[in-house]
Amino acid sequence: MKLLSVTLSDVRRFARPVTVQGFGPGLNVLSAPNEDGKSTLFDALQALFFIPHRSRAKEIAALRPHAGGAPMVSAEIEDAGHRYRLTKRWLSRPMAEVYEGTRLVAKGEAAEEWISALSQSPEEGGPAGLLWVRQGLVALDQGEKREQDHAHRARRDLLSSVAGEVEALTGGRRMDRALAQTEAALAELVTASGKPKAGGPLKAAEDEVAELAARRETLTTTAQALEQAIADRRRVRSELSELQDPEAQAARESRLTEARSAAETARAFAERQRRAAEQVAALEARRDSATEKAEALSRARAAVAEAETRLAALREAEAQASETAAGAKAKLAAATTSREAARATQRAAQKDQAAAQEAAQQARVKADRAALEKRLTEAQALAKAEQLANTAAQRGPDETAMEALDRASGELRVQEELHARTAPKLRLDYAPGATELLLDGAPLRDATERPLNGPATLDLPGIGRLSLDPGAAAQTGALDAARAAFGVALAATGCDSPEAAREAARARRKAAAELQETRAALRGVAPEGLRALENALAALPAPREIAQAPDPGVAADALRKAEDALAAAETAFETARSRDEQARLAEIRALTTREAAGTRLAELRETLPEDPDTTAAALTEARAEAETALAAAREALAELQGEAPDLASAEATLTRAQDVLEQSAKRQRELSERKAALDTEISLRAGEGVEEELAATEEALAKARERAERYGFERDTLALLKDTLETARSEAREHYFEPVTRELAPLLRLLWPEAELVFDEDSALPRALSRNGQEEPMDVLSGGTREQIALLVRLAFARLLARGGRHAPVILDDALVYTDDARIERMFDALHRQAGDLQILVLTCRQRAFRDLGGQMLSYESGELPEEAR
Repeated sequence: MKLLSVTLSDVRRFARPVTVQGFGPGLNVLSAPNEDGKSTLFDALQALFFIPHRSRAKEIAALRPHAGGAPMVSAEIEDAGHRYRLTKRWLSRPMAEVYEGTRLVAKGEAAEEWISALSQSPEEGGPAGLLWVRQGLVALDQGEKREQDHAHRARRDLLSSVAGEVEALTGGRRMDRALAQTEAALAELVTASGKPKAGGPLKAAEDEVAELAARRETLTTTAQALEQAIADRRRVRSELSELQDPEAQAARESRLTEARSAAETARAFAERQRRAAEQVAALEARRDSATEKAEALSRARAAVAEAETRLAALREAEAQASETAAGAKAKLAAATTSREAARATQRAAQKDQAAAQEAAQQARVKADRAALEKRLTEAQALAKAEQLANTAAQRGPDETAMEALDRASGELRVQEELHARTAPKLRLDYAPGATELLLDGAPLRDATERPLNGPATLDLPGIGRLSLDPGAAAQTGALDAARAAFGVALAATGCDSPEAAREAARARRKAAAELQETRAALRGVAPEGLRALENALAALPAPREIAQAPDPGVAADALRKAEDALAAAETAFETARSRDEQARLAEIRALTTREAAGTRLAELRETLPEDPDTTAAALTEARAEAETALAAAREALAELQGEAPDLASAEATLTRAQDVLEQSAKRQRELSERKAALDTEISLRAGEGVEEELAATEEALAKARERAERYGFERDTLALLKDTLETARSEAREHYFEPVTRELAPLLRLLWPEAELVFDEDSALPRALSRNGQEEPMDVLSGGTREQIALLVRLAFARLLARGGRHAPVILDDALVYTDDARIERMFDALHRQAGDLQILVLTCRQRAFRDLGGQMLSYESGELPEEAR
């Protein structure tokens, strides 16, 4: 199929019919600026061939002009040696018709089927998605997911159709169908990750196996529990019989009676021992008390003697501290007097210095005020000069008016010169003594040329008047226009003559220069303006006159000396005050310490008895008596300890006998309860038929496992088959991609000698560019290189289609946007090379770059609606 012409009406910007015609069999180029309708033509052809006429899809709505209307597209094509006209209209009065000349071939749905037979839609794997490149989608893997899937299907179908019998099974459609059937069968059993599919037979069989195995486990546990319960009941009966034997029970009770008697005897001996031990402890306490009292009396007598000695020493220290405090107090009074005198001297010196500083400050204020007054006077004069200069700078013509005057003056001189050279002239040479004539009332001078700019009258005395008319030879339109322009320009200057205007302009420029100088001087004197100077002057206080003031240097020296003297007096005062405080503190401490020592001595004396010696003798005698009684008590305790039985052993024997009897009764109760529970459990489980149900479950489990193994075998077989088919297809890819790589080889050599493309098996897209034995992945190549490879691959696929008898035009809408100047020339060569048996339509806005492409140049022309669309 080849395009011959296309007519659009009510399609976006084409509200009136337009036609693109003259399509040739090879390379066709439509070069136009942006927004001139190239992409509109592309979308219109897409709609004509692949969107039904009754569709109201968004693609059709996007074709409708802003003003409304029913989009109409008509194309003349050639197919199998016949010429046809395809016409579609959407939205309002939709229609689809196919004509061969004036003969209606198909209409409505039949026309849609007829058009569909020309080229499959991209959704069905048709080549348009591969060969028709929309603006902005130059790469092979761009566009929406749907568009990528359509292009992938087109590539696979094309490769499968041209690969030949070599890959009849391993690389083409039969392989695809075999793989698809295998994957479909495998998908019924497992998920994409290889896990059993929910709801599938394999998952159901495995679930049944798991359920029956769990049931068998439960029944096995139940059967084992029944057997265990019978064995436990046998052991319980045996142990209960042994515990309930009468002889064993009597022996346990007899041992308890004997243990109780032995424990009572041991407890009686233990009580006698306790009382003897208490007697020993009481005598030891009486002896220790007498000893402690004797030692305390001795310590108290020593402490009293020591306190008397210390009190005498503290009295002497107190007297010495009182004497030191009196001396420190006298020195502090002298230092206080000296400090007060130094302070008075300092205050007098400070007063003199303040007076000197005030005098200096008033002198500075007076100087500052005089300086400000001077600056203000100077600034006011400059401000007045600025106003005068500004007024002068506004008078006279500006540069623009003078430039206009100069241009008009120059043009007037040119026109006058031109007129003088071309206009008729009158010259009269008088004879000697001849009367002077008048031309238009003015004397006509001898031997002087006068141009005739228009009709003129020459007075001839005694003869009459001679009328002169230069006619067309004296056209003064340009001269009059120049004179008028000159007059306008001169009037704009406000002066009577160019010389006066130039003089006024010079005066204006001089005044402008003086204005700049005056403003600069004013900024130097008053950078913040006159008001700031006036405010600063107003802010300064009026200076006060001071009649007499001390010399600042003398006052400062006197103040420094007074401050030094005061500092020395302050230091001496602080030293004296510190020593006075220390002396008074020492005196107070000595007094306090002496008083505390006297109080302590009195307290110690109160602790002594009235006759310490008699009290000491009595304590010695009481200690000796306690020692004699203690020895006798210890001897009696030793005798009791030798005769007493072991109380702990007797009580332990009693406790064990009681525990044996109690544990025997408790165990008998527990065994009786356990026996009753086992009897009930065995009775219930024996009636459930656990063993019969267990046997049936094991039989069902064996059958379920057999089914699961069968489905597992089928899964493994299908997975192995899928891997084998994919391996076989991978090994046959060299033959599968051979047609397109063979077609690509000469195209690639135009850009990269010795280069070849490596294709991806799954996507049927270039995976890498191999140059000099090095593979470069597509994603690391530049945008321009990927764009060029994509276009070359499309051209190769188009040639494969043509060789297979499926001619389809290649439409490229701005498909070379990233290609540099050098490579674009070689891409042009590639387009021409492939255009030998293809029809290629190039739509581009790069008019200058594509000027050297060649091919049949197309353009939009006013068109007419086909008869069927009127």
